[in-house]
Amino acid sequence: MGKRQSHGDFAGGPRKRQRIVHEAPTSENITTARQLGQLLAFGQDPKAARHGLQSLKLFLDELLGEREDHSDRFRILKDYLQSTAPPTSEDEQNRVYLRDIMQTWDFASQTSNDNLLSAVVVALALILKLLSQKLDMVPFGLGVCRTLLHKRQLELISRNLSADKGKAFIISPTLRLLKEAVSFDGGAVAKPIFRARAFTLKSLARNMGIVHIGEQDEEAAKRPSARTNAVLFFLSALKLLPPEAKKELLLQRDVVTALTRETKQDPQYLLVELLSTLRDHVILDDKLPREAKSALLGGGTLMRLSTLYYYRPKASAEGKLPSVPDMVHEFLLSACTIPSCGILRSDFGFYPRGIDPDVTLPTAEAELGIQAWMGQFRNDVPVRNYVLSTFLPHLRPWSNVKQSELVIAIFKVAPELFADYFIKNKSFTFDPKLSTTWIGYGAFLFQAVMLPIPKFFGGKSGFPELPPPTSIVIDNVLPLPFNQKVLIRCLAHKSKIVSFFATRILVLAIQKLDSAVKMYRTASQVNRALWDEAARSLVDEFCQRSPGIKEMINSYRAIPEEDILHREAGSLLLRLFYEVLPQVAVIAKFDVSPFLETALGRLSQSRPDDARDLALNLKELENLLAIAGYSPGMRWFSSSDSLALSPFTSLLKVYTEAPQGLELPKVREVLDAVAADHQVVAAYTSHSGLLPLLRSVQTLHKSEPQRLVDLWSFLDKCLVRCASTPVKYCALMQNMIQEIGVSSDQSGDTNPTSPVPFAALEQLPFVVKNAESGTLQALEKFLPIFFGLLVAAGESKVLLEAVLQKMSTNFAKGLSKLPSTKTSKALLSEASDPPSTPWEVVQDAESVVVNGHVFGATDSDITDEELEQMLDSSDSLSVDTSALTKWSSKTADELIDEGYAVSLISLLVSEHASFRKEAVTNILKMAGKIKQSEYEEKEQIWLLLSELAETSKSVRLEVDQLPGPIVAFAGHAVRMLKDPLSVLYPKINAFLTRAPVWTLDRLPLVEEVLAEEPAVGESYYNQLSWLLSYLLAGLRTEQDLELFHKKRAKGPVLERLLALASTSYMRLPLRIQILKLLYRVTKIKGGSTMLTTRCGILSWLDQQKKSVASPSSAGHENEARIYEALKRRVLQTGDQERIAEWRKAQGSSHIIS
Repeated sequence: MGKRQSHGDFAGGPRKRQRIVHEAPTSENITTARQLGQLLAFGQDPKAARHGLQSLKLFLDELLGEREDHSDRFRILKDYLQSTAPPTSEDEQNRVYLRDIMQTWDFASQTSNDNLLSAVVVALALILKLLSQKLDMVPFGLGVCRTLLHKRQLELISRNLSADKGKAFIISPTLRLLKEAVSFDGGAVAKPIFRARAFTLKSLARNMGIVHIGEQDEEAAKRPSARTNAVLFFLSALKLLPPEAKKELLLQRDVVTALTRETKQDPQYLLVELLSTLRDHVILDDKLPREAKSALLGGGTLMRLSTLYYYRPKASAEGKLPSVPDMVHEFLLSACTIPSCGILRSDFGFYPRGIDPDVTLPTAEAELGIQAWMGQFRNDVPVRNYVLSTFLPHLRPWSNVKQSELVIAIFKVAPELFADYFIKNKSFTFDPKLSTTWIGYGAFLFQAVMLPIPKFFGGKSGFPELPPPTSIVIDNVLPLPFNQKVLIRCLAHKSKIVSFFATRILVLAIQKLDSAVKMYRTASQVNRALWDEAARSLVDEFCQRSPGIKEMINSYRAIPEEDILHREAGSLLLRLFYEVLPQVAVIAKFDVSPFLETALGRLSQSRPDDARDLALNLKELENLLAIAGYSPGMRWFSSSDSLALSPFTSLLKVYTEAPQGLELPKVREVLDAVAADHQVVAAYTSHSGLLPLLRSVQTLHKSEPQRLVDLWSFLDKCLVRCASTPVKYCALMQNMIQEIGVSSDQSGDTNPTSPVPFAALEQLPFVVKNAESGTLQALEKFLPIFFGLLVAAGESKVLLEAVLQKMSTNFAKGLSKLPSTKTSKALLSEASDPPSTPWEVVQDAESVVVNGHVFGATDSDITDEELEQMLDSSDSLSVDTSALTKWSSKTADELIDEGYAVSLISLLVSEHASFRKEAVTNILKMAGKIKQSEYEEKEQIWLLLSELAETSKSVRLEVDQLPGPIVAFAGHAVRMLKDPLSVLYPKINAFLTRAPVWTLDRLPLVEEVLAEEPAVGESYYNQLSWLLSYLLAGLRTEQDLELFHKKRAKGPVLERLLALASTSYMRLPLRIQILKLLYRVTKIKGGSTMLTTRCGILSWLDQQKKSVASPSSAGHENEARIYEALKRRVLQTGDQERIAEWRKAQGSSHIIS
């Protein structure tokens, strides 16, 4: 077969496509409008047309520059535009602006001259960009934009946009021209351009895919790609189109998909513009319908945007623009967690899609229980938020902190996705491997378990009829990556981090389980049997998924002594198992005694230098004490090799030697309970229990701590003998009563005496025999205090004197060998009079001590001087002007801990305006200094000082002072914020984050303390004491007093405090604080009159006096005399005539004396 021959004119020539060479256009400098008109005049010569357009381009580029003043050159352009403007006689719709350029564009299209096509649209885009900056040329620019909307121009635009992908030099400037036209004059022609979308949006989705290859950010910024211009055109339309047109634009699925397809290669400035526009003009646009937002934010869009978490700009672009990962994180957080953004759908929490939780189960299924109903959701959970369900598996929360925050935020607003996420993501096993991936995944799971259970398990207005599926609840309590085998391996792992993490996870899980079980118990009563069965099923599932109690005990045993944080977490885990799952905990038969003895020995022997370490050690001790309460075999009064004292005495020693200001209420409860159970204290209801012993050793610890060291061994022997043989000391007491021959009333038979004095009487001869001089000298100090407090607590004074009389013989033998000792008579005399102790110690006693002044039962009426000594407190807001200069040279720690910050705050109540103004300035400077420091609580202190300064600006400081309570609150809050363990720390932080400026006519935190539950345990009285302290410090002037008696929704603050003091549960120290507040009111002009006429203080004082004088309140006679003295003070300092008129109107029977 022969070779095929070629035919045609080029049969003998080469068959390859000839290379097209683009010649660079020529140009010339433009000096007059006439010259410009000649250059742009329409002609058939393409080279001349390109020459003119290139000259115009360079001319416009020079005008758009910002280096020089181009007013003369702009006059040339303006004259040219005016000379070529269409006559006004023409119809506005048919006017053609820049006719020569438009004809050249048409000629280029007819001759398929690509270079000329590109040059025309480049020139038009530059003209519109320049005219948009000149207000007087806006009408001409609008004319150009309307010319572009003519049919022929639209066809030319469509032809340019649909050019081959390789002709980006035509497509890109055309898109830039459309962008300038859409945004011209605030979008005046945006809507008409969108109506012509058949032409203007031609091939937009395809053009969004035309990108530069291998170019860097700086180069792309100089010469944007076709995609960049297409995206900018699309975003400009989104900004300026009305909601209806914007909705139609977003429903262009191919365009929306292409918008985020190439985001990885986009320059940083484009991504910043993209994210900010979509956030502000789409997802946060309340006028845009939900379906339009949903069309944009599909699963594919979210996945592509999530890849920007790893976007890294070039070094040259860093610092000039916002961070892209931060912006995409903010965008996705808003899009995925705000229902109005179009993605998030309302769900029913733990109830799957398609299940009506308010429908009662059929009888047959009810008989079989709930397992059959719940089994279908173990491997698949139908959800309402399908888009989020498909999006979440593509995130990597273990490798990116922001992605972890996003997943947790989605779980919080859509709880149904929690179980669904872990069911679909089983590829990552949680076998303990100390790697960065494992640690990151562990941190993510920790945050996930911390999420709270939704209210009513997801029910809208209450608990539904049916309980939620157990499989879903247990997956929320202890997610699927955790199983018994994995957690056991984690607890036994050699790495401290792995073991500690597993312990903390189990602590959170069991706390969450406890919350869930409590919710089951409080659920609807209609299907009580179903809810109870569901609760049992949940507990069984948890026990099967979590390690056993024995593994937890072994893990706790293996924790090193120096790992304080881990020990506290391990003890808390064991305690929670005893409290939440006692039926599981008792199986292990755990003996807590060795651990408790070790903890007590550690605290008794040495104190950690760091206050946080001490707090953690005490927390561990409280946890072990709680476990001991569940352990019937706890040996409180047995000796051991590891402890010199019994556990009870060691615990008493820890409580006594606790640092000042550190309260241990749990330890106190355990001491009282154990003492009562073992009959160490007198067993009658009104007795003060272990209080006399506690206060006596505390008093000795404060005055002579070395004496107390010598006393502990003797005291331990007495307590151990009282607990082991209580009957023996009851017999000794009866023998003593018969021996001294007193009547039943004299001996206090109705109120038996504690066995400790009789045990001390029994052990004293051995101390004398062994010549233990240190113990004798300690007893010389201790016994008078102890016996005096026993008498004050209501025990038989005659019987105790008889015990001391017998002790005197032994003391005479032992003390005679020591220099400078007291005689037995002096000892008896000192013991007969109760010592000066804090008021709460002797609240049931025969004497009252306030501010160090003792008022016995035999005292006469309290004088005015005595009342002032008791109730008048110094002004804590004293002004120290030296604080203005001293603080600047101090560190942040010194400013807070040494009181310089509080001193500066106090200057806001200075009488001199200059000091007040200077104080505000210095407070702001101090806030900035603290924020820039490494102080641990710097953010809270900075926020407090900044809000105080802003609040001060709302007052004319040159005329008025800031209200005293506001200033006092700020000073007291500083002291609370520096200690995260303080009971007011959560509430003060919540108050500071509520508003940037405080309300001056309201007293801060009054409502939160008086009406709300404490944020930290059982700390109501501690919070109330702090509140009264700052209110007393802030009450200084008549203006301050107005805040206390101003009418409010729940009544004036002063009246609420008086009502609080009238309750039977109010402790005596708190009542004294309220009395001090009332005394402060009487010192203010008009205060006593206000108390009488508005608060009915006279009747209140009478009622209080009667309540403490009743037979059930024996021992409060001195408190009654204080009320009488305060009443006298009110009458003396008030307006006699005004009070007389008020009493006459009220029909009062009070007699002014």
